[in-house]
Amino acid sequence: MRVVSIRVGYSRQDSIRTQSVRMRFASGWIGRVRFVKRDLRMLKGWTRLLWRMVRCALGFVVCYQSLSAQVADFYLGVPKEKIERIMTLGYNLDPRTAGLIDAITESYPNSPLGPCLNAARLFRLDGYAGGTDEGLAERFEKASEKAIEVAKGYYSENESDPTARHALAMCELNLARYYIENGRWLAGFFKANSGLAHLKGILKEYPDFHDAKMPLGVANCFLDEVPAYLKPIALLLRFSGDMEKGLEQLHDAENKGFLTRYESLYYQVGIQWELLEDKEKAGEILNRFLELFPNNVDAVVLLGHLRRKQERHQEAFDAYDQALSLPEVSYLHDMRDWVSMHMGNTAIHLEDPETGLEIAESLLGTLEDSRKEARSWAQVLEANAYWHLDQRDRARENFTAIRRKDSPSAYKAAKAMLEKMDAEESNDEA
Repeated sequence: MRVVSIRVGYSRQDSIRTQSVRMRFASGWIGRVRFVKRDLRMLKGWTRLLWRMVRCALGFVVCYQSLSAQVADFYLGVPKEKIERIMTLGYNLDPRTAGLIDAITESYPNSPLGPCLNAARLFRLDGYAGGTDEGLAERFEKASEKAIEVAKGYYSENESDPTARHALAMCELNLARYYIENGRWLAGFFKANSGLAHLKGILKEYPDFHDAKMPLGVANCFLDEVPAYLKPIALLLRFSGDMEKGLEQLHDAENKGFLTRYESLYYQVGIQWELLEDKEKAGEILNRFLELFPNNVDAVVLLGHLRRKQERHQEAFDAYDQALSLPEVSYLHDMRDWVSMHMGNTAIHLEDPETGLEIAESLLGTLEDSRKEARSWAQVLEANAYWHLDQRDRARENFTAIRRKDSPSAYKAAKAMLEKMDAEESNDEA
């Protein structure tokens, strides 16, 4: 076997070459180590920078969330909790409401909310009084004109804010309804047309602004099934109603809105009762409202009217009795006497003519002579009570005493009752 020997030793030249290789090798690793260290230092720097960026981003997020929460807690520059308190007390007819609205007007002079809430409150109180308080009606009209002026100024400076436009629209629509209810059709048309145009513009740009849906929902419902008294304004507005869409809009306002969620309930009652003739549904909605605001005397009276139409006379009588026992009944002004008359007639339906007579005599003893319409109907109630007490001569005398010039409607009712009495007496003789 041949053995191959390998030379282990090396010459000086080999040594120099080897040393050079080693130095280059070592130099390469040292360079790599330095490069790694440099990378680590750069990475550390970038890490610090990254963390700073993360902290900065988190700061922006927290700041944005905080600002968003602050914006969400305000409406037209006023804390929502203050507005919520005013709505809760206002619908319960709490006497503190007016003072709280004045406080908002003074504390937030740059916001239109105070004047708008004041006008809205007077509008609702005028409705409760049935327009029988002339001083209140005048105050509402003046307050509305002022609120519209303030709202216009605020909107001109905040055109991108849908709440600013909504405030203006609602002030215009409340005044429009007041004009319409008082037969001022042309003035009502211009205000209604402007208000509805604002609301349509809001929903076109902000489809989830649910407060704007409430008035449009009312318009869609009432102008789809137009009652006789609204036909003139329907012709002027050329507004094509849609009942299904209107009800959907009202539900959205109730469940997702802020300022209009309670008002939506009120209008839903009227739509179900007057337009759809679904009194059961109307009663369910009205009870929801009364669960929230048990001292709203107008809603209690409305429940009495509804139960009377349903011929649930005991429930109607109880509702009228409850309304007249509430301190808030003073807000009804002269309408309180009409509630008493409804209660008296309901008592007669319950075969309690004594109570009906007692109420009629009380009214005739307190009603001023100038209130001829109310006094005539109190006479009708009195005569009807005598009839059911089988005091026919007294009843006939009272029916005959009612004069057409004092109240054509009461005179017509009395005449119909006299004819009915004559028919009954003829049958008895036969």
